[in-house]
Amino acid sequence: MAEDQKTEIKQENGIFEYLRKFCANRSAFKVLYINLHSLSENVRSQQNKRAIVDVFMPLVKKAEAKVFMLPNEDVLVIFNKNAQDEFSSSLVRAHFLLQSDDKLKNAENMEKAGIIVIYDLETEYVDLSKKIVAACQKRQEQDLAAKNGKMSFFNTSNKHFRRELTPEMLAKVQKIISVADFSSFIRRQAICAIIGKSAPQRVFEEVFVSIPDMRDSLLPEVEITANPWLFLALTETLDKRVLEIISRHDDGALIGNFSVNINVSTILSDDFLRFDDSINGAMRQSIVLELQLVDIFSDIRSFILAKTFAKTRGYKICIDGITVDKLKYLNRTNLDCDLMKIVWHPSFVDIIGEDRHFMDYVNKAERAKIILCRIDDANAVEVGNSLGINLYQGRYVQRLLNASNMKR
Repeated sequence: MAEDQKTEIKQENGIFEYLRKFCANRSAFKVLYINLHSLSENVRSQQNKRAIVDVFMPLVKKAEAKVFMLPNEDVLVIFNKNAQDEFSSSLVRAHFLLQSDDKLKNAENMEKAGIIVIYDLETEYVDLSKKIVAACQKRQEQDLAAKNGKMSFFNTSNKHFRRELTPEMLAKVQKIISVADFSSFIRRQAICAIIGKSAPQRVFEEVFVSIPDMRDSLLPEVEITANPWLFLALTETLDKRVLEIISRHDDGALIGNFSVNINVSTILSDDFLRFDDSINGAMRQSIVLELQLVDIFSDIRSFILAKTFAKTRGYKICIDGITVDKLKYLNRTNLDCDLMKIVWHPSFVDIIGEDRHFMDYVNKAERAKIILCRIDDANAVEVGNSLGINLYQGRYVQRLLNASNMKR
């Protein structure tokens, strides 16, 4: 594949951005959705997937097309209706590549076989958006466990090519973690206040474990997040090591305010008591304990007990892992948290645009206590500011902060 063609293959982050900015005239465009994930494994070979993408690359110049690969291996092609003949020719070539799949043996064409769906961008945009969000859900769930983790269609280290974590492997990793130099896996990312065009102001830093780096170092052939229950057991071990490192100041995290991802069960453990005893009492008010939403609701009674104990000791509580569609179901008053992290996604604008009560949810959650996280571009900050949100976290925010620090 030519190098200039590769640049046309984007991650899902760019799909909604492209639709929003470049397809203002939606009536001129259609979208081909290929349910590649539903086909047999031999049809979904690495070579065949590359060939499918190559089939539609000529449309990039002829039909103002864009080709996207989704995390679940589905392919999305956005093209101009005026190039229907060129598109039909590409579709014939794609049919030839996929014809060995059982679904096509007794079907007239790929559309009737359910392998492809063609959307009219003007009239079926909402249905298409829901389809894309569903396909990206797998990526979102993995990001909850693997901060800053990346997936690439051409990277054979993707989850699709890795073995699933087993209890035996878990025991091996836990043993290694207990004795290894764990500080090399610790990362820090700032949570900043950004209002309008002003430079970001650091409020506190999140201290977390880079799951992808740890995985690549300890078990490169294993997807350690695949089994949620085994991964939960692993995170409990990670909690203990992180607390040890912070209490020894190995990563310098106690220079200023910081937050740490932690399980509810860890707060109720002896390890947390030892951590609590090891730090200066005056520092507790500047420490934020981040609890995942899924962890909280898996045992609400334990959460209430852990939260009450932590807040009594002076710690702040932040609820992490809140997606925009879940915000309406949360009662922040009952949860009694100090901060809430809402996950940014390119579909954010479309979802809040369709929900006329969204601002009510934001107001009830107290906008000053909302953090919009996983920010990768300026558009997210602009949208957040329009909603009255002032706290942000993500790679884009970190780049702004680094640039601002260099100028100073």
